[in-house]
Order: sequence, then structure tokens, then C-alpha cells
Amino acid sequence: MRPVIAITLCAAAALGGCGNDRVVPPSLPRPIAWATVAPAATGTTRTLTGVVRASTRAALSFEVSGRIDEIAVDIGSRFAAGDLLARLDARTFELALAERESALAEAEAEAAEAMSEFERQRALHRDGWASGARYDRAVAALETAKSRVQRLGAALEIAREDLADTKLVAPYDGAVARRRAEPSQQIAAGTPVLDIQGVEGGLEVVVSTPETLIDRLAVGAPARVTLPALGGGALAGVIAEIGAEATAGNAFPVTVTLPESPATVRAGMTAEVGVTLDSAPDSGPLVEIPVTALRAGHGPTDQVAFVYHPDSGTVRRRTIEIADLASDRALVADGLTPGEVVATAGLAFLSDGQAVSLLGHGPARYNP
Repeated sequence: MRPVIAITLCAAAALGGCGNDRVVPPSLPRPIAWATVAPAATGTTRTLTGVVRASTRAALSFEVSGRIDEIAVDIGSRFAAGDLLARLDARTFELALAERESALAEAEAEAAEAMSEFERQRALHRDGWASGARYDRAVAALETAKSRVQRLGAALEIAREDLADTKLVAPYDGAVARRRAEPSQQIAAGTPVLDIQGVEGGLEVVVSTPETLIDRLAVGAPARVTLPALGGGALAGVIAEIGAEATAGNAFPVTVTLPESPATVRAGMTAEVGVTLDSAPDSGPLVEIPVTALRAGHGPTDQVAFVYHPDSGTVRRRTIEIADLASDRALVADGLTPGEVVATAGLAFLSDGQAVSLLGHGPARYNP
């Protein structure tokens, strides 16, 4: 029995020793989804949302204060140039005009009397019958009378203008877009009464453009305008104006004119404007990668990508500069070159220098 026990113990010891000397296989490289960095397509297109408006438009107001006596048009009313649109109660202005006419007539009579006295004193002074002082007083009185006539004449013209300004007249053919006041309402000079739109000036679309894109648009560039309310039919447009100052949300207003538009297009409709972007200034040629290849860097605006190095079979973290985001693609201005390979998924689990393998490349591996 003793030999059997000894053999058993040796076998157990041998098995235990084999377990302690087991070799652990090295970890396999992490497989990653990937994409090749490619040159950005020339003329990247972005779609901006805007609103249709009339190219010729105005907010009309009276140039004098007063009580509204009549508004002759309503919303949607069409009118011709020179038509009466609204008027104020003119009685006060008529009385002011009559008063200044009377004052001017009185001043002209005084000026005529001063002229007669001047002529008489000049003759007496020439013949030596009047002193120089009396002649000088006659000259001064005549100049004063003439000055008063000129002053009251100007006041009379102002009164006439004020009376004419009690009528609000159409500056061109158009239609009423908005009515802001009603009869019997007391209104101050310069307060808008009617918003009007011209019928001959055509239509335009105004869009708010992000500050990151404004330098990549050019006046005169073509634009493609679609109107969802009309079934998305496309219209040809042209960029006519680019705002110099940002408005709400740091966006710049850009105006796109519509040289030709059907009668069904109306001011106030929503429009989608497709514009072609130039290359970012001072950035050189752009390249593009999927947006899934981006990861936030250490700074608030930093972006990084993990670039694959085939020689070492690893990925390296690299800071890149984003020029723009378009749909599912990111346009890169600096940090990547065409032909490089970047990871496109699981970036949160990658680290600088990590060994990886490209999905779909190399020998297939199977779980035993």
C-alpha cells in the first residue's frame, strides 16, 4: 500500500507544479471601426432656414402728431402710387396755417411802411435836412422788417408742409401687410401706422447664418431655395447682401433675392436655402471624416481624433481643427492628411498608443 500512496502524492505534486507554471497568453489588439481621411468635396453645401419677404417694403408713419381721422385701407388691400392711405384730423393744422398767413401779411405791410420811411429819410439826409442818426434808424428798421418777413415766410411754408403731412400717401404700388393703428387714435409723429409691401420689387429670403460660416459666403453666389409650404419646389436665388453685424445668437443676416418666383409665393413663408461654402479662410484644403471620429479634447473647443499607425499597430491621439460640421461629416482644416486612417467608434475606450487592429483587415480570429 505504501508505494501506491507515494505515487499518488507525486502525481498530485506534479499537477500542482504544472498549474503554478501555466503561461498566460498576451491580450489581443482591440479591433476598431475605422475610416480613411479623404479630401473634402469641392463646394460643400449647407441648408439654412429663412423667411420670405418683399424686397420693397416700408413702415409708413405720419411726420406730424395728431388724431387719426381715417384709414382708407385694410390688411391685404392693394393700392397705387399716390393713393390716400390714411389721414389725420387737419383742423388744427388749417388754423395754424391761417394764423401764419395773417402774420406774414402784417409783416409785409410793416416792411412796406419801413421802406417808405427809409426812402424819405434817405432823401432828407442827402439834402442835408436829416441827421445821420435818423437815417441809420430808418435803415435798421427796414432790415428788421425784411428779416421778420423772411422768418414768417419760412414759418408759413412749415405750416403748409405740416398740413400736407396730415395725409399718408402711397409711395409706390403695393399692398398692406399690417395695420397698426385705428381711427380716432392719437398718434405721435414717426409711429408706424401701416406696413406695406411693393408689388414690383420682387421677393427675397433672409436667413440667419452662423458666425462660423459667414466668411465662407460671397455676394453674387447662387443659392437653391425650397418652400416646404408649396411642396418643396426649388427656386433659383442669388446672395445679395451679407450682414456686417451679428444679431440674436451671434448669427449674421444674409439676404437671398429671388429673380423669378411664382404668384403662389407669399411674404412670411418659411424657406430652406441651400448655399455653397467656400474653403475656410487661411485654412488650405479641407479633409473630411465621419463625425463619429471626433472626441472632445481638454479645452472647451478642442477636438481630437485617434489616428492609426500601421507600422506599430497602434492609435495615437491627435488634436485637430474643425472647420465645419455638415450632416454626418466633419470638415477638418488642420491636423489630418488624406489617406490617414482614424478610429470611428468606441473612442471613449481608446488611449494614446493603444494596440489595435482594423476590423475587416488581417486574418480572421475565432473564439475557441
